[in-house]
Amino acid sequence: MVDNCSVPCCVECEHRWENFNNLQDEDLKKLCEHRHVAEFQPGEIIFKQGSPISSAVFLTKGMAKMYIEGFDNKRMMIGIAKQSRLIAGPGTFVDNRHHYTVSALTDVTACFIKMDILKEFVYTNGKFAEGWLKDISMKSLQTFYRFLSHTQKKMHGRLAETLLYLANEVHESDEFVMLLSRQEIGELSGMAKESVVRILKDFNDDGIIKDKCPHIKILNKEKLMMISNMG
Repeated sequence: MVDNCSVPCCVECEHRWENFNNLQDEDLKKLCEHRHVAEFQPGEIIFKQGSPISSAVFLTKGMAKMYIEGFDNKRMMIGIAKQSRLIAGPGTFVDNRHHYTVSALTDVTACFIKMDILKEFVYTNGKFAEGWLKDISMKSLQTFYRFLSHTQKKMHGRLAETLLYLANEVHESDEFVMLLSRQEIGELSGMAKESVVRILKDFNDDGIIKDKCPHIKILNKEKLMMISNMG
């Protein structure tokens, strides 16, 4: 259990969502009055696909995975959420339902801010509304390109793209500790666990990466980019 007061208010928080810069200090203080802070351990569900949307979620610590639960209990991971990111899907303004599940990858501290308060700012603050639309549009484009990758790239290209995503956008380093299991890498890349294991070994044997589970180091980024681009 975590005390709301132990996490900085949105006015002082260094991990606040970028779009909050379009709000006044009194607006940010209002957000703090309508938030709840919770902690999650790895594997715990932050919110479930199909559940009603009552709050937007912002991580102040840790990382979480976002995935769609499909047929036959199969999952497709759509990305990894980091600090400073809005976690609230397109259902916010459609059917008020979550259309994907979010679960903690690491120890997570999350702020839940009432959606009604955020919608109030959308309706009354044009800059804030524009920032929200840009956020949704950017995430939609990322999802479109991931679908395109899954359908048009071969498996080596898909896995190369995933490794580059983890290095460039998630960890911001060419050397990192892999938070995902081989099964989860497959869910993010659109392939079976066995294919992930085989292709990681190929990349390792070819000197493109150094895979010393759970540590990954990209040794030849140009070649990895070429494999990703050529599919």
